[in-house]
Amino acid sequence: MKISKRGWEVASLFLGGIISFFAAGFLQNFYPSPWGFVLLTMLLNILCAYFFELIKGHVIASWKVREIVGILVLGAGAVFLFLTMQLLSQYPQLFLRELFFLEPDRIPAFLGLTIATKAGMVFLFQKQPESGWRESRFSAWVFQNLPGLFLASAITVATFALATTFSHPEFIYSDNYFDTDPGDWMNRLTANLNHLTVMRPVHPLAFLIFRPPVWLLSILLNGNKFYAALLFNSMLGGACVFLTWSFFKQRTNNSTYALLIAGLLGLSSSHLILSVFLESYLFSAAALIIFLLLLQREEKPLAHLAPAGLLSFGITMTNFFQTCILFFVTTPRIKAMFNYVLTVLLLATSLAFVQDALYPSSDPFYFPSSYSQEENYRFNIFEAPPQSVSGRANALARSMLMFSVAAPQPLILLEETGCNFPCSMVYYFDKEGIYHISSYAGFGKTLALLWLIMLAAAGGLFLKHFRASPRSFSISTALLLNLLFNFTLHMNYGDDFMLYSPDWTYALVFFFGISYEGLSGKNWAQSILLIFLIGLMLNNLNLFREILNAVIPFYR
Repeated sequence: MKISKRGWEVASLFLGGIISFFAAGFLQNFYPSPWGFVLLTMLLNILCAYFFELIKGHVIASWKVREIVGILVLGAGAVFLFLTMQLLSQYPQLFLRELFFLEPDRIPAFLGLTIATKAGMVFLFQKQPESGWRESRFSAWVFQNLPGLFLASAITVATFALATTFSHPEFIYSDNYFDTDPGDWMNRLTANLNHLTVMRPVHPLAFLIFRPPVWLLSILLNGNKFYAALLFNSMLGGACVFLTWSFFKQRTNNSTYALLIAGLLGLSSSHLILSVFLESYLFSAAALIIFLLLLQREEKPLAHLAPAGLLSFGITMTNFFQTCILFFVTTPRIKAMFNYVLTVLLLATSLAFVQDALYPSSDPFYFPSSYSQEENYRFNIFEAPPQSVSGRANALARSMLMFSVAAPQPLILLEETGCNFPCSMVYYFDKEGIYHISSYAGFGKTLALLWLIMLAAAGGLFLKHFRASPRSFSISTALLLNLLFNFTLHMNYGDDFMLYSPDWTYALVFFFGISYEGLSGKNWAQSILLIFLIGLMLNNLNLFREILNAVIPFYR
């Protein structure tokens, strides 16, 4: 089955109009003048027209019925975006509808400009030769990566809409949502130098890494850094989805399977939560996935791996150990490992001097005294009562293997933890040191059980293949070691485990995806994963519904 050219023209006009409608609605907040609206509408429609013309020939030629599961995954991404907007529309006190919708009196002008621009572009395309930009490398790259780009974009827009709902400029909290600190990180990414919050040494180069992209994005938003920071964080979540799709597409040459695993990561509770609430840990996940992509290549030059390792080190220091594990297990050469570690540390030290000079509120990682504050987050397993140690291990194991993928019923707390505004957590311990842990109910319990069964089967497949060819599954082995590293680390450090979950969720999902690669081309296996993804989407969206219901009385 192929799409006719006339059908494509109608589809491109409709889809391009929808995209430009919401994009213009968002940008009108930063360019409110009538002439700004006219220019933005025309520019957005021109860009949409060029995009659809860019991929037209490829899509018309390659649309096949046998790719129905992949099409359904993309459809699920669009449904996720629709359901997110539908959910938010039920909370008009929180959801800034005007942030995404055009003002009613501008809609007729928008429709007229859209139709006129589209007609002009059709005439222009007819006058242009068939070769040239249509056959460019960029055109080929866009088409080859279109499924991953679409899914990543849908999740980015949905999480950004959620972020704007939970992060009102005048009402942004820290420590209330799974111990995330969106208020502090908003300050670090957007405030003037004289008003910056202290940057802890465990994030050695975060100012240098985060602030320039937010500043560049704010230029497009006419200088608004607040929404630039929220958008940048959601875009990082989308980037993780696209990078995951790229990783598995390269390994399996199966776009549908790559979409399923990318969707599993992007729709996991960990990545949805950290794409919504501004923090540093989603940035860490993106850096670790980039490192994995580089390790997958046959050639692994230090000139490529060291910058990726430096990025991980600069965002969150402990994640550098994860890159070392990945590097050494897949490339077990002592000299190469030594050169990698030395190069990253020398570069990091040099850049830390630069950051300290530019941002005086930064605590340099090379001064031991800078780490005194970290004692506040330490859990001493040797001094704590046995029930507290076992309770923490139980909560951490559940968070790593279950909660980070399928969201449980969140604990909504007030006086139990001294919160004046509802605090959402997956566990807390009372004055006696007894741990109270989130649980599943109804559909969520069934979904979590299905996930554990599939995860256990993935472990069995790994053991089977590892015995036959250990070297071929070195990445899976390294990912398991990184899960063990995170478990050991957070048994001794940290608060609510969902805060740190991107540091291990990527490893869990990639291990899962690699284990099932032998079934990547089987329609029945793809269908099971698709059904699970749909259930995961509904379950994890309900997490945000629960939180919205809890906080809505405090916004009135």
